[in-house]
Amino acid sequence: MNFGFEHWLFTFCFYCMIGWLQESAIESLYHKKPINRGFLKGPYIPIYGVGGIILLLVTTPFRDNAFVVFFVAMAFCTVLEYFTGWLMETMFNKQFWDYSMFKLVYKNRISLVSSLFWGVMGLFMAYVVSYVTYFVIDHLPYQFICVTAIIVPLIMTVDFFIAAKKQIDTKRLGKTFSLSNIGSRINVISRIRARYIDYRDSRGKEEYKDKDETGED
Repeated sequence: MNFGFEHWLFTFCFYCMIGWLQESAIESLYHKKPINRGFLKGPYIPIYGVGGIILLLVTTPFRDNAFVVFFVAMAFCTVLEYFTGWLMETMFNKQFWDYSMFKLVYKNRISLVSSLFWGVMGLFMAYVVSYVTYFVIDHLPYQFICVTAIIVPLIMTVDFFIAAKKQIDTKRLGKTFSLSNIGSRINVISRIRARYIDYRDSRGKEEYKDKDETGED
């Protein structure tokens, strides 16, 4: 992939719009009326742009093994979905998607069903969408790609800040990202790491003791 920065930006915008089109079409058909999916006003959903780029990058090296492509895509997108859900709930104090209707869910942000779906999407990305992306970029005028890569992200940024200004919960956000809260999370991670090291060392000592008792070199 000999993409320049402008090509990556264009690809990001392309996937944002495809994601919006897909979700809006499904929701509109389900509710039998026009639905604008996402929290922005324009026809784009940023998480699809980010997710599409990630899928393109992580699946391409494993294109010769569909099994690996499936599980790599499932893992990366599940992490992205969880983190995005947590961040948006923290910023806007509301849940933008809910998997409570499924079994095997975690905090209604991720579910086994959605994770399997991301794995299938990884296959679709690796063997269909990636080639469509290359075809589109190869056949569009370079000037059009550059203009789109500049204008659309600017519009999305303005759209985001307008939506954030109206809906963002600054008190909740400030509390979540306060130094004390971040410090407590770091302490939890440190304690988990310390317990892992203690466990690893104790296991090493037990194995050494067993070898010593059996007379193994």
